[in-house]
Amino acid sequence: MSVMDETHPENAGWLKRNKLAIAPWIFLIPALGFFAVYVVLPIFESIWLSFYEWNGLYRPDGTSTATWVGFDNYAKLWGDPKFWISLKNNVLWLVLFMLAVPAGLLIALFLNQTVIGMRLYKSLFFFPFVISQVVVGLIFGWFYNPDFGVVGSVWKALFCEETVNILGNATFRCTRSAPDILSSPEFATYGIIAAGLWPQIAYCMILYLTGLNNVAADQVEAGRLDGAKGWRMLWYVVLPQLRPATFIAVVVTVIGALRSFDMIAIMTQGGPFGSTNVLAYYMYETAISEYGERYGYGSAIATVLFLIMLVYISYFLWRMYQDEKGGR
Repeated sequence: MSVMDETHPENAGWLKRNKLAIAPWIFLIPALGFFAVYVVLPIFESIWLSFYEWNGLYRPDGTSTATWVGFDNYAKLWGDPKFWISLKNNVLWLVLFMLAVPAGLLIALFLNQTVIGMRLYKSLFFFPFVISQVVVGLIFGWFYNPDFGVVGSVWKALFCEETVNILGNATFRCTRSAPDILSSPEFATYGIIAAGLWPQIAYCMILYLTGLNNVAADQVEAGRLDGAKGWRMLWYVVLPQLRPATFIAVVVTVIGALRSFDMIAIMTQGGPFGSTNVLAYYMYETAISEYGERYGYGSAIATVLFLIMLVYISYFLWRMYQDEKGGR
């Protein structure tokens, strides 16, 4: 920069004068571009497609065979019992999945101690988080199996008597048959939610362990001097400092419950008789699976799910903004 530029900054180039403001956008623009192309644009395309009836085919001249039906797809949703079952299951997922937050907190409090072997315990509790959801679904599918799974083995030990027939083969005579959880319309959804809670609790535990490492030791010591201990210490001293971790845990848990798909696809494929369907899997089953090809109707289901998630996400973003605004 010349001497004149140093004495007269207005003569310097615009880029040099605004480089600190421009630098973040240079790194953000590629990410925002990918986000717009692969997230924002498909959302609007899905909403637009929900007003059509389309089987995904095109005419020989390349034009779409989609037919404008307006709000007919949404009217059909109102009278579709499978949609209401899926919506009810999503609400059930949302309510029961919130158990991951207090469970993760309790485990984190247990692991936040200096005792022999604690690193091993942390690794065991951390393990569910690092494995794939597909693997979790397969593991719990075997776990619930009434013939060779853990549930079946425990049931045989409690309610069955082993006998040997004339051929020397061992058989079991049970007072009642072992429960087949994933084949029961009443209990299958609860079994899948229990499988989903296993890694979700681990994730919440990690968030709280990180938060506990940032708890101010001087505030804890001051609470002890004032006679706080046990639940009083936790409620008045520790938990207020864990609000950021709690906020993130709740947000991630709510989104995970609403977008549940993997477990259903692996463990029951929406069965038995559609009793374990959620909106995400019902959308896939309607629009994309081999039984579907109703892209307009599937897009209507996806739009409803998006609007539900938008309400929660907007609320959490508003809360985050209010907390940031109040912390200034």
